[in-house]
Amino acid sequence: MNVTNLLQTAVMAGLSLLEPEAAFHPEPVGRIEAVEVEESSGLANSRQHPGLWWTHNDSGHTNHLFPMSDSGAVLGPPVEIEGAVNVDWEDISADDRGQLWISDLGNNRNRRRDLKVYVIDEPLPVEGVFPESVPVKRVLRMRYPDQDAFPPEKRNFDSEGIFVRDQILYVLTKHRSDADTKLYRLADDGGDAEQVLEYIQTFPEIGMVTGAALHPDGRRLAVLTYTGVWLFETDGQTERFLSGRISNVLTALRAWGQVEGIDWLDDETLLISNEQRDLFRIPLKVLTLAGE
Repeated sequence: MNVTNLLQTAVMAGLSLLEPEAAFHPEPVGRIEAVEVEESSGLANSRQHPGLWWTHNDSGHTNHLFPMSDSGAVLGPPVEIEGAVNVDWEDISADDRGQLWISDLGNNRNRRRDLKVYVIDEPLPVEGVFPESVPVKRVLRMRYPDQDAFPPEKRNFDSEGIFVRDQILYVLTKHRSDADTKLYRLADDGGDAEQVLEYIQTFPEIGMVTGAALHPDGRRLAVLTYTGVWLFETDGQTERFLSGRISNVLTALRAWGQVEGIDWLDDETLLISNEQRDLFRIPLKVLTLAGE
């Protein structure tokens, strides 16, 4: 069993395991200063306002987003999302139309029948002042095409990673019955009815996916797991994002804390947050070819 498989097996078993000399151990470069952020569970770099980042709390918290810098400094008070409920917010993604997509797809026990993603216009500061609240613009309600029991025998219908391209939502699953992930898509039909996600592909033995970020060029997808970062590079046209040139960087199990948020800081660097509010910068140069 290779190192990757061994780490993933440990994740599934809940064990503590250290990777040998190849492990990458970055030091935190910042800390989310907003005291209201108790469990940072998503991270998004604004496409409209340079230097502005967004994070949010995990399940059991309020329906607020928190504006900050890439070092975690507070840039304004929390912004309430009117019409949204934080059942289990797990990721956030910025698109190229000035919108933020907030994923309420957390489904630890695989029992939920109310999976949704909220779409809002990004709240931007006017003369340095953020709005106190913004309304929900769209609610995308969805279900998995291959889930027919709640909970199912195999608990593979949780999701902590989403990304958006050309107004199409892509969802990555977090598995508890194996170490794979599945990629689904949902094109917004403009209606309010529940829609069925469309299955695209499976990537084996990646480990528990906790975040995802598509580069604005549409060609590079970064996927975060408890044991490292994976990078998938394609032609920017295919929807089989989990293919092409594949590289990764692995770390000691949970050495970065419970990492949950990821987005692109610049063309060559990723910013990662953990639930403990630490921030890490991961340069792409530390990734090594994993296969194609």
